[in-house]
Amino acid sequence: MSREDENEFLDFLRTSSNMIILPATSPTSDFPRLDSLPDASQSEATRKFWLMNMTVDLPLVIIFPEQAGYYLIDGFQSPAIEFLRSYTISRMMLPGRLQADMNYFDNNQQDLVPKPNEFRRWYESIEAWIRKKYKHITLQTYAGPGALKFQKDGGILH
Repeated sequence: MSREDENEFLDFLRTSSNMIILPATSPTSDFPRLDSLPDASQSEATRKFWLMNMTVDLPLVIIFPEQAGYYLIDGFQSPAIEFLRSYTISRMMLPGRLQADMNYFDNNQQDLVPKPNEFRRWYESIEAWIRKKYKHITLQTYAGPGALKFQKDGGILH
């Protein structure tokens, strides 16, 4: 995704769901909601975010690994989609990704159980939007119109 692709993607999410953007880390357990994203760089702080649909009835699970010294979102247990943004180095665009676990560990059942259907349907609607709007490049890689323009103008999609 180019920055333009990313803006269109986030606009789609905001208009089609009750979505919020959360940073990958936080100094407190109260993760701030983000209205916009910074320019993407090699730093994980500008590349990795969580997308969360507030209508999904499953709590956000936050952990504090002592060795890290900051709070993290447990994507396996939470109804959140990891959004790793694309970024450009010189004339090369490195790919981003969307990733979500469809199951979580239920302490009451002591077993893996599916996340709520609302979460699965939300993720599938995002996949469908990307498949409709983006060009299929490789097995699991899609390029948005802005990324394709970047390539047409001499850039390399990695």
